Amino acid sequence: MKYMTLCLLAVFSLLAVGCTATRQTAATTEASTEWRIKNLEENFLNFREEQRKQADQSVAAAEALDRRLAGIESDLAVLRGGEVVVAAPGDEPRSEGWVSDESGPDDLKPEEGGWVSSDSGTPGPAAESGEEKPWAEVPGAPVTIPEPTVISRSPVPAPAKAAPAPAKVSAMGAQATYDAGLAKYNGGDFEGARGAFDEFLKKYSSDGLTPNALYWKGETYYSQKDYAQAILTFKEVTSRYPKHAKSASALLKIGMSYDRVGDPDNAVFYLRALVEDFPKSAPATLARKELTRLGG
Repeated sequence: MKYMTLCLLAVFSLLAVGCTATRQTAATTEASTEWRIKNLEENFLNFREEQRKQADQSVAAAEALDRRLAGIESDLAVLRGGEVVVAAPGDEPRSEGWVSDESGPDDLKPEEGGWVSSDSGTPGPAAESGEEKPWAEVPGAPVTIPEPTVISRSPVPAPAKAAPAPAKVSAMGAQATYDAGLAKYNGGDFEGARGAFDEFLKKYSSDGLTPNALYWKGETYYSQKDYAQAILTFKEVTSRYPKHAKSASALLKIGMSYDRVGDPDNAVFYLRALVEDFPKSAPATLARKELTRLGG
């Protein structure tokens, strides 16, 4: 009987160890799968964002080419506005209209008496007027102008720069750090705002303003049109704080971000989730308008 008891205990121990190993393996597999899904989603979003940027660059290049062609056509229209007149051999040149400035090989040739027309004979004496000709006199030796005397001055020493004041070590609390990040965001300093919110999330991860700080971090990405990172940050808000009021705003911005990267299906999915989970919220009102526009 004692032997049977020991055998049963050994069997139960093996089963317990097996169950524990199975649970650990399942947990590891689940974590690995979640990480792979998140990594694939991030790569996909970055790919869509790169596609959008390339499309914007193509549009800008096409617009620049159109402007250049329009300028060339405008210049051609101006040139065609006047009559181009090319004098025939033996004809007198006409003064009106546009005259070609290109001379043929026989139009002008060098002679001893200066440049004369090719069909003229021996040049006669030039008629002279009775006016004075000061340019006909050969000037004498050039007048030497003495160089000005340079008075050397001793260099004036530059004013000594004041030593920079030592940086003050800021000892801001949670509310002050959050307010500083929000102020930088409202001022358009999105990089600085994101740095402040990252500092807040690192130092005060258990504070009541953590969902708000995480949401506004996503807004910094959205304002910079980095929609892939915005989606990932807003999804962190909804996954960590699904019942918080900021999750409604985050769902709205997730849908709008998907729309910006050209993924209307996901945009409709998250906007519908917002309307279903937070039907009376202000973001849900905006979501209904977006769904109407997207046909969802």
